[in-house]
Amino acid sequence: MEHSTVGADADSTIVDAGGTEPVATSVAAVLAVKSLHRAKSRLAATLSTAFEGDDPVTRGSLVLAMFLDTVDALRGAGISRIVVVSPDDEVLAAARRSGMRGLRESPRGNPTPGNPPPSGPPDAGLNAAFVDGARWAREAWPESTGLMYVQADLPAATSTSITAVLRAVQHHRSSFLTDRDGTGTVLLHGTDGDAAEPRFGPGSAAAHRAAGAVELDPAGRNWPDLRTDVDTATDLAVARELGLGPHTTAALRHL
Repeated sequence: MEHSTVGADADSTIVDAGGTEPVATSVAAVLAVKSLHRAKSRLAATLSTAFEGDDPVTRGSLVLAMFLDTVDALRGAGISRIVVVSPDDEVLAAARRSGMRGLRESPRGNPTPGNPPPSGPPDAGLNAAFVDGARWAREAWPESTGLMYVQADLPAATSTSITAVLRAVQHHRSSFLTDRDGTGTVLLHGTDGDAAEPRFGPGSAAAHRAAGAVELDPAGRNWPDLRTDVDTATDLAVARELGLGPHTTAALRHL
């Protein structure tokens, strides 16, 4: 399975219902990444079994690689307004190198681009980081008509699937896509400020549904690449079968 990166073909452009503006260019995407060497505790436990050991530095490189492949898929679908919230210097540096907006996650819930790390706990929580990123995105890109929260661990995601999802979300004020087992959420989208409050975490699909978001493809027939977030070595094996992005493929050579 091929992975599209920056510079999608013009033929993949999605035009909104009014036929005036490409949908992808009017969407702002928000991602949140934890401190690399403390991220993915479940993955660490299963990597120890699957790969005969887990090194935090190597695992951090894998987490960063999955994030970069997720961003490549978004950009390949035409989404250029991307902000990442993280307490990690390496993540923020990678965001800057890639032309993204990087916001330092603050325990006070008030990140600003490029500021030195604040004192206090490094992790204010995934949903708080999403909210902060969304607030910044709305201020930076007020012309955006869509806001999308995206999990940052989708190494098999393709621009083709994201393009199809962008078509589907046009029919709903707020919508979401579940993970492979149907209980988690990989993506939450809203239009004109109507995105449901992010409730990522255990049972997030039910929480987003209860908040009024419409589930996309509830039968789970489509977009397996986009539904495969990686929390365990088993998830990683599934993603590998689907086809990994180049960053994750390179990182796995060191495991």
